[in-house]
Amino acid sequence: GVRTEEADGALEAEVPGFRPDLELEEDLIEEVIRVQGYDRVGERLPPVRQAGGVPPERRLRDRIRRALVRAGLFETQAYSFAGPDDLALLGQGEGDAVRIANPLSADQRFLRTSLLPGLLAALRTNRARQVRWAALFEIGRTFHPGEPVREVERVALALAGEASRGFPEPARPFDVLDAKGALEVLFEALGIPGYALGEPPGPPFHPARSAVVLLGGEPAGVLGELHPRAAEGLDLAGRVALAELEVEVLGRHAGTATLVRELPRFPPVRRDLAFLVPEGTPAGEVRAALVEAGGGLVDACVLFDVFAGAPLPEGRKSLAFSVDLRAPDRTLTDEEAERVVARIVERLARDFGAELRAG
Repeated sequence: GVRTEEADGALEAEVPGFRPDLELEEDLIEEVIRVQGYDRVGERLPPVRQAGGVPPERRLRDRIRRALVRAGLFETQAYSFAGPDDLALLGQGEGDAVRIANPLSADQRFLRTSLLPGLLAALRTNRARQVRWAALFEIGRTFHPGEPVREVERVALALAGEASRGFPEPARPFDVLDAKGALEVLFEALGIPGYALGEPPGPPFHPARSAVVLLGGEPAGVLGELHPRAAEGLDLAGRVALAELEVEVLGRHAGTATLVRELPRFPPVRRDLAFLVPEGTPAGEVRAALVEAGGGLVDACVLFDVFAGAPLPEGRKSLAFSVDLRAPDRTLTDEEAERVVARIVERLARDFGAELRAG
């Protein structure tokens, strides 16, 4: 019952009033195919006018997710809302958050400014259900006042409970070093060459077990343990290790190439070096300068001891490193190793006023 006629190379169709099912051009096309037979439709797909592949932002999120799963963490997802208590935990007021016009409940009347309160709530739920340990992470957006509202994509992790899995591993709780290890796994997976730790970030972190995370000198987030008073207020007795980073900053410093290094064929020359430095000198900066002074011959450098107090001079501390020196094409001689050690001692003395301890 559809009358048609050709006009200027097109087909004009007049739909009768008793066919209310034909409203769009697509409805008429479907009707023709149904009558003529679906077997007469060709198999050739129409061209796609957009580029394929995974967007870079999603690819970065997938790399972050896979790295943290390999580090032993489980992904979780919380609501994007926050309450006054969540803001107070972070040292923020109601003016620091975006208010929701029609909140679901009175205790969720803001958009979240951090992922950490949601992870802490998940830890609290696990603790209430007698779960011995929890290692969680989330990738999500936070919201900050502005015109328009500023959205920041972040990744955060939280660890609490028993870190050991039983005999023969000694019993111990999760602490800030476990969170630091998870971040190191993440940085290695993203091809980030190195990082540094800055000053304590403030509430709600422990002032002596927390730091700002720096990538190439740029603040990327925070790492540390929850302050005991804050943990007690959340019914999370014991240590709680946290970290939160901005995904955009990670993306700026992440590498795209996969680095492959030949397995070492020659044995290392090991030296244990202990340096006296001013008490406020960050060990990470000393280690970075030591590796750089080695000129590519430092294969491994591990801080194994930190000591302060008598008989050391007041205001000084000792940092002891186990250093493996290795060349890719030969076994280093003792003379070559001593020249490398001399360069390291000279560099640390110039940069930090360090003195090599004897004995």
